[in-house]
Amino acid sequence: MLGLYVSSECGGRGTCGKCQVIMQPTPEPSETDLSHLSEEAIGQGVRLACEHCVDKNTRVIVRQAAAKTKILIEGVSRGAEWEVDEGYSEEKGIAVDLGTTTIVAYLMNLSDGVQIGQAAMLNPQIVYGEDVMSRITYAIREDKGSLTLKRVVLTSFDDLIRTLSESTGAGIDSIVRMSVVGNPAMHHLLLGLDVSSLGRAPYNPVIKESLKTNGSVLGLDTAKESQVYIAPNIAGFVGGDTAAFILSQRLDETDDVILGIDIGTNGEIVLSVHGELHCCSAAAGSAFEGATIKHGMRGQEGAIEYLRIEDAAEAPKVSVIGDVPPKGLCGSGIVDTVAQLRRSGLVTVGGRLQESGRVEVYPDGERSYIVVEKGERNSERRILFTQRDVRQVQLAKGAILTGASFLMSSAGVDVSEVDRVLLAGAFGNYIDPESALVIGLLPPVGIDNVIPVGNAAGEGAKKMLLSSKMRNLIERIVPDVSYLELATQEGFAEVFAKSTLLQSSMP
Repeated sequence: MLGLYVSSECGGRGTCGKCQVIMQPTPEPSETDLSHLSEEAIGQGVRLACEHCVDKNTRVIVRQAAAKTKILIEGVSRGAEWEVDEGYSEEKGIAVDLGTTTIVAYLMNLSDGVQIGQAAMLNPQIVYGEDVMSRITYAIREDKGSLTLKRVVLTSFDDLIRTLSESTGAGIDSIVRMSVVGNPAMHHLLLGLDVSSLGRAPYNPVIKESLKTNGSVLGLDTAKESQVYIAPNIAGFVGGDTAAFILSQRLDETDDVILGIDIGTNGEIVLSVHGELHCCSAAAGSAFEGATIKHGMRGQEGAIEYLRIEDAAEAPKVSVIGDVPPKGLCGSGIVDTVAQLRRSGLVTVGGRLQESGRVEVYPDGERSYIVVEKGERNSERRILFTQRDVRQVQLAKGAILTGASFLMSSAGVDVSEVDRVLLAGAFGNYIDPESALVIGLLPPVGIDNVIPVGNAAGEGAKKMLLSSKMRNLIERIVPDVSYLELATQEGFAEVFAKSTLLQSSMP
């Protein structure tokens, strides 16, 4: 296995049509190929990777380079000063944020807490499914599926450790500590635990408590003697990464009312009411990562990350990562598109695209907004935003707003009382807060009160790496976090339906 990234939202089940590659010589198209690919693409040798086995010398062209993906590394840490553990001089440690999409590692001096290196990569488990549920399904259904998912992550850990060692000159033998934070699915797959309980109600993790082990027992080929600390889980879909978010922002000690949101395939939402913590998870799906959007893509070279409509009949102004011809829309561009369609009157509050010079209506009634016409900005193809894409965004944003609404309601907090909304993670860092507020992705607060905090989970992982006091603190905090199961809330369907409306208001 070469480790090349091929987009696959469905985990190779042939339902998403995203794993497009060019094969030479070209095999006959399957029925699934024909159902997902245009005649032009079929003629160019494009096929779905999940549909074809290579049984002879074949040239396979992967059309999007993962190496150029934008991965968020920097984060913001808040709260009172804290001290690193004593007794270290030249020793090093590595803090790891094990995300569903990316893995970020930080090399730290244990003696003074200074970061001396960082490295990141896409999580290679993406090959087996874009989202956690696809990977859980793979682990359960496939023979040795769980072992495969564990092995590829450990290989990535080893690769990152070697990269950090080589780039900084720090010997691998000097790495004596590690900390790892991640959501419950990533946590369980890393440890080789049974994930079946995460795939069915009530979605309970096998282990909630923090774990201490060493590199050898974990299965690393490098840093075998290092002490490894794995952060505690909070609930079935709220894990150590959320605990790290809480720790990095010290949401346990604030005098304010703060809503923290990490928007991803599974959105984790934390509400701190003067230090009293509440949380929930919202199944937003992968629309904001581009997976369920017709011309969606990750935030990498060629992705439209910014869009503005100045004249509804004219081409919008766009900004493209890498300043190259556009290939598709990443998360921030997707939110911008819906916000600008709403502001220009090209989409209704209910999400219906309206006819105009840039909105095509097809015989079957489907409609599409032309983001980029073929030839515009030297684009090799048309880039469309379809009626179905609008609906996907509505579902995703509806899930997040529903979670925030129920969380505030259960804590007796009105939106007017919220002092700050903290956006964690890559998506929260790159989206335009104004666009997010326009479509109602976030509760209606003042734009100055929406604050991106970057990779807050990574910042929390650093604290856990460097300080036993911080580890002890988070272990005291986690059991006191009140978890709200959204699906069991009375009136959930009604609140969710109202939350899908494209307007800046609470349901």
